[in-house]
Amino acid sequence: MSKECLKKDDVNLFVSALYYSINKSIGDVMGSGGMVLGRRASKEMIDFLKDEGILKENMSFEDIKELFVDKFGLSEDLKIEDSGKEVVFYIVKPTLTKFLQKIKEQNLKPFVCPFIHLLSYLYEELNNHKFRLMLTDVQQEHDTVKLIFKKVYE
Repeated sequence: MSKECLKKDDVNLFVSALYYSINKSIGDVMGSGGMVLGRRASKEMIDFLKDEGILKENMSFEDIKELFVDKFGLSEDLKIEDSGKEVVFYIVKPTLTKFLQKIKEQNLKPFVCPFIHLLSYLYEELNNHKFRLMLTDVQQEHDTVKLIFKKVYE
C-alpha cells in the first residue's frame, strides 16, 4: 500500500472537525464561560506563532493578509473595512467553511477560531492597542464570511 499525501480538502475537513469538536466541547462543558478559555487558547496560539517567528512586530495589513491567505491558506482573500465604530473582516472563500457552517447551524459560539481571535489581536496591535475588538456578529454571504467587531475603547 503506497503512502499518499493528504489532499488539501481532506486537511481542511479534518481541521474543521477538530475546531468544531473543541468548540462544541467547550460550550457543552463551560457554557458562556468558554469565552475566557477561548481567549486564553488564542493568546497561547499567538505566543506560539511569535516564538516560531511567524508573527512579528509592526505587521502591516498586507503582512496579515499574506499570513492568512498565502502562508496558512485559511482563505482565498481577506479584506477589511474600518468605519470608525466597527471593523469588518471579509474572509473570502474560507477553507474552514464546514466548521463555520456547523457552528452556525447549531448556534454555537466560536470560542476557539483562528480567524476571530488572531485577526482581532493583530488588528488591535496594528492600531497600537488603542481599542479592543469585540465580536458582535458573524454573517455568511455567498462565499464570504463577515466577522463584525465593535471597537471598545478602554
